[in-house]
Amino acid sequence: MSVSLYRKYRPQFFSDVIGQKSAVDVLTNSILRGRVGHAYLFSGSRGCGKTSAARIFAKALNCLERNGFEPCGSCRNCQEITAGESLDVIEIDGASNNGVDNIRGLKENVALSPFNSRYKIYIIDEVHMLSQGAFNALLKTLEEPPEHVIFIMATTEPHKVPVTIRSRCQHIPFRSITPDDIYSRLDYVCKNESITAEAEALREISRQADGALRDALSLLEQVIASGNITLANVEAICGAGSRPSFERWITGLRENPENAYTGLRAMFDAGASGVRVLEEIFAILRDLLIVSKWKNAADSLGLSEQEKNFLVNEASQWKPAEIHRMMRSTLRILGEARMGVRTDILLGMFMLSVEDNRLSFIPETEKVVPHATMRDETPPPVITAPAVQAPVEVKEDPVLKEEILTLAHEKNFAVWCALYDSRPMVRGNELVLDMAHRYNYTVLKIDRNAAELSEIFGKYGSVVLRYGSAEYPCPRKPTASPEIHMPAKAVKEPTKTIDFNMPLPDEKPVPSAQSPNSSFGDFIRGLSAMGLNPEVILHRQMESDDTDTDSDNEISEGDAE
Repeated sequence: MSVSLYRKYRPQFFSDVIGQKSAVDVLTNSILRGRVGHAYLFSGSRGCGKTSAARIFAKALNCLERNGFEPCGSCRNCQEITAGESLDVIEIDGASNNGVDNIRGLKENVALSPFNSRYKIYIIDEVHMLSQGAFNALLKTLEEPPEHVIFIMATTEPHKVPVTIRSRCQHIPFRSITPDDIYSRLDYVCKNESITAEAEALREISRQADGALRDALSLLEQVIASGNITLANVEAICGAGSRPSFERWITGLRENPENAYTGLRAMFDAGASGVRVLEEIFAILRDLLIVSKWKNAADSLGLSEQEKNFLVNEASQWKPAEIHRMMRSTLRILGEARMGVRTDILLGMFMLSVEDNRLSFIPETEKVVPHATMRDETPPPVITAPAVQAPVEVKEDPVLKEEILTLAHEKNFAVWCALYDSRPMVRGNELVLDMAHRYNYTVLKIDRNAAELSEIFGKYGSVVLRYGSAEYPCPRKPTASPEIHMPAKAVKEPTKTIDFNMPLPDEKPVPSAQSPNSSFGDFIRGLSAMGLNPEVILHRQMESDDTDTDSDNEISEGDAE
């Protein structure tokens, strides 16, 4: 059985560790100056060399014939550590030995002196998997270990390590390895193995590894087993969707838009995931936007010559605003893809977004409008089209956004908040506010806010809200409020004092011998004729009568006494 490439080419010396210069400098300087700590915490993404660096560090500390900071690699201690047979370098898997009992056993052995080395070194991999009880058991030993004991802990998630542990360690972060460094290492492995490989295939493997050299070597081994190291074989193993294929798709989207759907469908059918497809498209669009603004920036993107040439040639065919809108649409659909949307639905959503963006940049005179279906086969008459007017240029002003935010902040704070993420543009005599979020677009469409926008930016002919392909012209407030005729309020007349003994108008005094009913009716009619409220007057009179009655009763009782 052959040894895997990632095991065969595991770094054995500090000079073999690639992409981790800062971490290696800390370790080598501590060896040269004799200032080795008692505990180290190595953190970084998978496959970036944490465990390999820990083993090299252990070899350098226990090497019997070390010259400088590099281990010799040939003494007994170096060979035992390389083979994993050293009794003084103990590797512990934190994922499977994460209980309190495991740490208690470690504490019992810590006090023992090393067998045939200077230091007893414990390498705890995936230390963040230890339980809380195990961390508590390790805490005191980690804080004050014997002089001959060194702890080296490795983790991919340092935030899960308790701060009480981290504060007692020298924390050395490891970075993701760049595609250029991975490509150099893969090229070295292929030459050392006498294997012919296409440069673009190795570049694609470097990108697929996502900063992990171990993943790159594993993928290289798969491609070697499938046949020659070609870009086609790499695409077959990775499920299609290589960078060159996405570059061809973007060129086809510009030249032959009708084939864009078919190209993406072929990628999905070959096994590419929706998330990865959208991420790759976004990455290429990002590079296109950078090169379209700063052509000299292509050298700093870590790309091959073929990829740089593609970006330089393709960027001249796209407008920066168009690339920007495509990137925003891709990000929006990427969020849906991560929620687990079905592949065919995701493809339809993405193509709809792409088509909306493409049509928004085609002048109205170039858009194809389908003719109505003819009932007969008679050719339509030839009509001379009027002269085509040049499309109104949409131009951006770098200080325009600051200007509109300043005006909105002075007039209406709520409108200022909604406009904060907008992208203003001038289109002829119109102010176009391109909204980044549907919520803000909906809020500003409210009649009150839309009229407020028109008033704030009154120097423009009109104000238009835009979200995606939808546009909404803001209405203006009326210049003068219309006249509203309200009925005149009734004037309340002052309360009149009435003498109930006074004869009614046009009436003769009522004799006291007359019946009460007839007198009461005449009394009510008289009040109505005078324009008074009979009910109020009557109510007051009844209260007065009750008071008089009570007084009479009191007087009668007094007289009786």
